[in-house]
Amino acid sequence: VLKGVNRHEFDADRGRAVTVDDMIKDITIMKQYNINAVRTSHYPNHPKWYELCDQYGLYVIDEVNLETHGTWRYGQETLENTVPGSRPEWTENVLDRCQSMYERDKNHPSIIIWSLGNESFGGDNFLKMYDYFKKNDPTRLVHYEGVFHYRPSDAASDMESTMYRSPQELVQYANHPGEKKPYILCEYSHSMGNSTGNLHKYTQLFDQYDVLQGGFIWDFKDQALRHQTKDGTSYLAYGGDFGESPHDGNFAGDGVIYADGTISAKLHEVKACYQNIDVEPIDIQKGEYVIYNKHLFTSLSDYELVWKIEAEGELQLTGSLTVDIKPLEKAQVSLHYPENIFIKEKEQVVTIVFLCKENPFWAEEKHEIAFTQFVDPKRVVHNKKVDGQLQLEDKESEYVINGEQFSMKVEKGTGLLSSYVVKGKEFLHSPLRLNFWRAMTDNDRGAKLDEHSKVWREASYRYKLDEITVVEKSNAIHIMSLFELPTNPVTTTSVTMIVTADGAINVTHDLQPGEGLPDIPAIGVEWEMDDSYRDLVWYGKGPHETYWDRQVSGKIAIHQATVDEQVEPYLKPQETGNKCGVRWMEVKGEENGLLIEGNPTIEAKVLPYTKAELEEASHHYQLPSSNKVVVSVNGWQMGVGGDDSWGAQTHPEYRIFANRNYCYSFTIRPSK
Repeated sequence: VLKGVNRHEFDADRGRAVTVDDMIKDITIMKQYNINAVRTSHYPNHPKWYELCDQYGLYVIDEVNLETHGTWRYGQETLENTVPGSRPEWTENVLDRCQSMYERDKNHPSIIIWSLGNESFGGDNFLKMYDYFKKNDPTRLVHYEGVFHYRPSDAASDMESTMYRSPQELVQYANHPGEKKPYILCEYSHSMGNSTGNLHKYTQLFDQYDVLQGGFIWDFKDQALRHQTKDGTSYLAYGGDFGESPHDGNFAGDGVIYADGTISAKLHEVKACYQNIDVEPIDIQKGEYVIYNKHLFTSLSDYELVWKIEAEGELQLTGSLTVDIKPLEKAQVSLHYPENIFIKEKEQVVTIVFLCKENPFWAEEKHEIAFTQFVDPKRVVHNKKVDGQLQLEDKESEYVINGEQFSMKVEKGTGLLSSYVVKGKEFLHSPLRLNFWRAMTDNDRGAKLDEHSKVWREASYRYKLDEITVVEKSNAIHIMSLFELPTNPVTTTSVTMIVTADGAINVTHDLQPGEGLPDIPAIGVEWEMDDSYRDLVWYGKGPHETYWDRQVSGKIAIHQATVDEQVEPYLKPQETGNKCGVRWMEVKGEENGLLIEGNPTIEAKVLPYTKAELEEASHHYQLPSSNKVVVSVNGWQMGVGGDDSWGAQTHPEYRIFANRNYCYSFTIRPSK
């Protein structure tokens, strides 16, 4: 299976040619992140690149320098206006390009496929190009995606090749009766901005159907140029930043690494989806699993299997062994846990990783090539009875609740928490607010979510309190606020806060969308804290950002990071920093901290910027100086998508449809 990326010759520093060191850095990253194939889009690459692919072991589709995208249109049926088409005046030209590439590169074993070019429709000239390669090199396959658009040229490609087809379309092809060519996606999973969602759905299909032979993510590295503002601030520039017109804006910011070569969170997902070892449980508590070695040539005896069991993040036991499973074979393996290692009162996570025994020249010692996690049992949140006295003051404009070492206020006009003071320290820099929006991603804009779902942006700022009810009980105070959102038809939502004597606030958020409304980007609440709270610790998936449809790579563990590290440097600022499967998260200051606990899990993020600030900035240097941290707690946030960035919607299972009710809960309390 070709688990590949498309690669251009490109460097972010203006005026500097791509060096051998740059190429070594790129190919080293590819190897470390389980990428095994490269398509040289849309022309042959530097000669040194092929030497490196021979040495490091990457499959290559070598592509002729040919693209005439602007001479035809999608849905066209004839060769009218197309270049080169069947025009005889172009025949010698395209054959010369084939010959130049072939003669230069023919002795590189890394090249397994010749490609006739990119997005140039069809015609007899492609059949002649195909014949040239087959006559001179019958040992290699020939690829051309254009035959998909012009079937009379179908014989110009040994494989069916398409761009940006959905997983459902791949399944239809695989299940279609009769003879069919092997299928690759020469471009897929368009990785513009915060993207590369549902990649796992594609790679699962590659494993499921032999005829589906993999694909090449578009693309490997963002294309941007190092530039400076008038005051000397350095930044990565994109279309329009040099005063040119026309341009494509930040459309070329579609790599899984950034233009300066740094790793993005997207690449971690690529590594997890591209790994070549699968582990399936038979009996987790007995340590019995089936392991499938998907490598073509490598035995698993080359790797060390290391396992560990953690109880809610605390290590209980670890061990290692070697399993000798031949390529493309599977076997049952027992990890031989001691009896009674699983504690019923706590969630326990089994992590299995595979490490290189011998240090490969392209990675550090004990390089991890694959990991899998299993959770047993599901976490149970126990609500303990809390004794102590609470005092409720019903003032003119607010309710005030006082405990032994804390006080809190709920404004009667907003129905939400406006102050939370513990041991003399105010946690809130701004009141709680409802939220149904996110800073639009490139994919959101491409799918026009900012237009279709804009009612939810308005709902996040213009909701109205209908009713607030406060009930005193023996050991808690219940505050229920009912809101009306400005949607048509009207949406109602409620927030119930239960305050106990230890200063904990259990929050339950219930949403009843109006019938027929568009998708909801997020369902949650948010608030601000002052900028003295700059550190995060959380138990959930990480350490990088994860999303509903991009969390295969997230490891369940206790992670630590700073607030500033939560902002991914996407070429254009957008939604960032989300964490899935959060059991708890602590926002820490120098003296104290605020603990947020999911009941049982939530999505959460802490950023130095608001959604509006992220959306208003076209470059990161334009983001304002921040004196706050913004805490967002969501029951749900829709997936980021990634089939393409110009209209494809997030897959249905990762969307928040407005045809059902939603309810989630979490608890906030001072951390110990």
